[in-house]
Amino acid sequence: MLILGILVAAVYARSLGHDFISNFDDNWYILYNDAVRGFSWAHLQAAFSNFYIGHYAPLQVISYMLDYSVWGLAPGGFHLTNIIIHTINGMLIYRLFRRWQVDRLFALVGAALFLLHPVQVETVAWISQRKSLLSMFFFLLAWEGYCRYREAAPERGRLAYAASVAAFALSLLAKSMSVVFPVILLAYDHCFYGEKNRLWLKDKIPFVLAAGVVSGLTIYAQTPEIGGGGRAGYHGGSPWATLLTMVPVFCRYLGMLVWPAGLSAEYAPPIHHTIDATVLAAAFVLVGVAVLTFRLYRIDRRAGFWAFFFWIGLLPVAQIVPMIFLMYDHYLYLPIVGVAALAGTAAVWLRDRLGQSRRVVLFLLLGLPLLVLSVVSVQRLAVWRDCLTLWSDAVAKEPDSNKAWEHYGEALRVSGQVDAARQAYERGLKLGPSNTELLAGLGDLYTEEGELDKGLALLQKLLEIKPNYVTGWASLGNNYLKRGKYVEAEKAYKRAQNLQPEAMQVVILLGNLALEQGRLDLARDYYKQVEAREASNPLSAYQMACLESQAGRKDHALAWLEKALQSGYRDYGALRGDRRLSALWQEPRFNYLLQQYFP
Repeated sequence: MLILGILVAAVYARSLGHDFISNFDDNWYILYNDAVRGFSWAHLQAAFSNFYIGHYAPLQVISYMLDYSVWGLAPGGFHLTNIIIHTINGMLIYRLFRRWQVDRLFALVGAALFLLHPVQVETVAWISQRKSLLSMFFFLLAWEGYCRYREAAPERGRLAYAASVAAFALSLLAKSMSVVFPVILLAYDHCFYGEKNRLWLKDKIPFVLAAGVVSGLTIYAQTPEIGGGGRAGYHGGSPWATLLTMVPVFCRYLGMLVWPAGLSAEYAPPIHHTIDATVLAAAFVLVGVAVLTFRLYRIDRRAGFWAFFFWIGLLPVAQIVPMIFLMYDHYLYLPIVGVAALAGTAAVWLRDRLGQSRRVVLFLLLGLPLLVLSVVSVQRLAVWRDCLTLWSDAVAKEPDSNKAWEHYGEALRVSGQVDAARQAYERGLKLGPSNTELLAGLGDLYTEEGELDKGLALLQKLLEIKPNYVTGWASLGNNYLKRGKYVEAEKAYKRAQNLQPEAMQVVILLGNLALEQGRLDLARDYYKQVEAREASNPLSAYQMACLESQAGRKDHALAWLEKALQSGYRDYGALRGDRRLSALWQEPRFNYLLQQYFP
């Protein structure tokens, strides 16, 4: 276990210097989510009563509260927690492998493959995938408890059984990927206990009930209009087209496990409507794998179980309930446990064939692939440093993904590369003309650059496609504000506020509108609403500083400005160029603050 911990540290330590991926869920889960800012009853209520990007994952949000309590918003602390949980998961897998196989080589090779394989980088390096890490942690504890229950004397395993059910419930509260646990237990009973032991169906009922409830809740949350999730119609317009599309995707997953090259944050698998050469070739491979799986099962049931485990683990992401996203690296975080066990089985077989006299050869044959996988993981980890590195890599590998171009354009825009951002948005829009995020991003960009008619046309198209899109209404309000059409701007902002009353960004925009109109008291009320909900919001504090400066209350303005800087406001150009702050520019305290925060 010490060796496993050292290996994980060697591979993942560099991620401690990485940033949040602020345009890929980290913003909604952490940066914009007031509920993660420390423990309180209100925050706990929010964690258990809200959906986050189509997921009901209260344990994930609670874990962020712990991170924030220790580290504040320092991303390195959040990354450290991910690394620790991943390491513990690998150690739990080692323990379970030792329980089933006893052989230390089997457990070590299997756990090392699980921890070091490059497809795991996305789950560990992406802070928003904390839910997968936590779900796996409690999944493994549930399995440990079930094993103790099965192996205990009659009437002696009740406590272990109760612990297993409780751990499974917690796994579901982290992420619904573990809904397949009851199916895995049935396969486990059959393959590990054999025909001499009856299949214990009755003891699966609590697991099935919990999985059913969470499956229903997840499907509900994934509805875009309800939980903001990614449920969609069948790809290609029918279940048949979706099935044909997924056949090559499953084959691609197998390829990624054997040869993890070309990994990307976004994939754009082609949609297949008929059985073409690609589908036929992929189906041939999958049939071959199925034949080998059943042959392995006939030879050794326990080894066959691990092949079954892999395919069972993929069921939640097999588009049975169609989702927008066809594939991700982190979809393999659970299934790869089966592959890891098969690698351990192969290692034991190889050792037995080579014998004791060729131990050096054995260590080379096992150590070299693990070393190569570790090097590839280190290289892949570098891609996850920040938004720009991640999405420049994604568009290079998946140039047909309009989602990749959308994220890349946003990253370029935030970094100040406006022309490059425009080109990225425009290329993405050609690939996905109905991508609402692209319409919103490019519409915003045109508005900011003064091309108001172009921006208006895109935003109106966006709202025709998605009338309840909050960000779209806010962006439309910004366009009207730039035109000086204050009544239309207020209507658009109010529509956004009605759709999402808790969105404090919209309240700030209403305050900005009132400030632009010279309605200082109304603007002050809006900003104070934000302060009451998000006491450390740098934007509302900055706007309050501008307001008080315009009102001639310099002391109040400087106090708000200091609070904005303490909360993270870092736009030096705005401080020096915003005419609303001109009354403060000659104040000694203003210059002192600039020297203190911009040395």
